[in-house]
Amino acid sequence: MPDGEGGKPRRRIVGWIGVAVSTLLLAAITTVGTGLGSAVVGVFNDDETPVGKHEALVSASARETIVQCGTKLFVGRGRLDRVLQTKPSRSWTRFMRVNDARVAEQSVVLVSIQGESARTITLTGIRFDVKRRPQPAGAVFVNPCGDNINGRSLQADLDRAPVAITNSNADPRGVLDPSQRPARPLRFPWTVSVTDPLLLTIVAATKRCFCTWRAAIDWVSGGKSGRLKIDNGGRGYAVVGTTGLRAYSNDGRWRAR
Repeated sequence: MPDGEGGKPRRRIVGWIGVAVSTLLLAAITTVGTGLGSAVVGVFNDDETPVGKHEALVSASARETIVQCGTKLFVGRGRLDRVLQTKPSRSWTRFMRVNDARVAEQSVVLVSIQGESARTITLTGIRFDVKRRPQPAGAVFVNPCGDNINGRSLQADLDRAPVAITNSNADPRGVLDPSQRPARPLRFPWTVSVTDPLLLTIVAATKRCFCTWRAAIDWVSGGKSGRLKIDNGGRGYAVVGTTGLRAYSNDGRWRAR
């Protein structure tokens, strides 16, 4: 039966489909021609890697270590009297937060580095960047205990410019207990992969300054290269030298050392 305009329904449907297909095809050609369709076309190009989407070859994480037994903390002069009149806190991290304390003498950061595939990643070296300020007035607080640093580690002297690596577990005089030294000492270049990660302790030390330090480890793999930033989310790691400062030790209350 004819439709309201005298045409046949089947021919009307076919006509609509033809118009729709032609419209979509024209829009697609126009879009690609203006460059807006490049993302769509790229989906079908297996040989092209989108910009900013390079394969992740290596990953790293870093965490500053604050321990009740071993980490020295600096408290500025403005809070000093209140701290000395208060019973020592059982939580070193709480003591640090409440008194706006800073790590003193040695900043210890544990870095974990691992390849994301079986491909070997070569770590070619480490470099340090330090912002140095005058040592502030205040005092150092410590719990009377300590321990050796076990595992692969290196110690950097922040008072020297450029920063110098003064000890490592490749050095018999280094920061490790000799009985705990790994069979394979740390020396750059160093290789890592998904099955052979590196757990590295960085000890950044100062005697004289109020330093904020950052580090970067360069890597290469095949024709690719990059840099792992160890910078506390861009804030850096603060550490205060202890030379000439009063020091207090915890024996149930704070006593001058």
